[in-house]
Amino acid sequence: MLLGHLQSDAIERRFGWLRQMSGANYYISMRQVLESDRRIRAVSLLKFSRISLAEIDSVIQSADFHSSTDDSLADSLADALTFCVFPSANDANIIFYVSGYMARSVIRSTKCDHCREYLFTSDTMEPLDAVDKFEYSVSTFLDAVNRGGLQKPTDFTFLLAVHCWRVFEELKSTPELMQKFLTATTQRALFCKIMDRACCMETFGHSPIDSNVCVAGHDLNRLLVERFFNCVAKNLVKEITAKANPTSQQPSKKKRKIAKLQSGTSEQQ
Repeated sequence: MLLGHLQSDAIERRFGWLRQMSGANYYISMRQVLESDRRIRAVSLLKFSRISLAEIDSVIQSADFHSSTDDSLADSLADALTFCVFPSANDANIIFYVSGYMARSVIRSTKCDHCREYLFTSDTMEPLDAVDKFEYSVSTFLDAVNRGGLQKPTDFTFLLAVHCWRVFEELKSTPELMQKFLTATTQRALFCKIMDRACCMETFGHSPIDSNVCVAGHDLNRLLVERFFNCVAKNLVKEITAKANPTSQQPSKKKRKIAKLQSGTSEQQ
């Protein structure tokens, strides 16, 4: 087969389209090809699906309606919070470790040195003395598992994580609030809005947590709150699923091992 006799206009047209979307550059990278291909697929989907502008406007208006609904729901949930839940010493150690993970995830996403200055510190964490009954060292667990590669979060990172934990635990422990929370279309966006309002309130008897934006313009409060919700949402879904289907839950791997060992011991006896 002579390849020169094949029709290559369609291929050349596609590559020309990709080059034009990449700034009319002849030598384009693989990343530019992938990004341009996504845009071409989106344009083709709108073209061949025969979606009109009126339908797109209706979808945008419905999204705006849900956003306004979530705003009112966030106001009602934030007003209902009493901040009566406090972390124990063990909880504070875990929150301190998770806050470091959240900060590391933010820095990997933004790749910003200014964010690193806000989120990580090289100083030794002092015992938390915000409230008398919570005077404990929050870096105990981190020091125990650290092999030299972990970094300590700043006071801002840790206190924001503690505040997120208090709000989430109160939402989860109050059936009325949790039912309202689950009715939202996007729970993570709603939780971010609740935290925007809750951060303006006093925490641990100290001043409210201010909105922290780095020099490059990254909203650190929102980035940290989103990652905190991602950490706790998986466990929340598991708990809701277990309550909804108690009989369908399979025994865990540890329970199966214990049952197997017990059966082997009984047979030997």
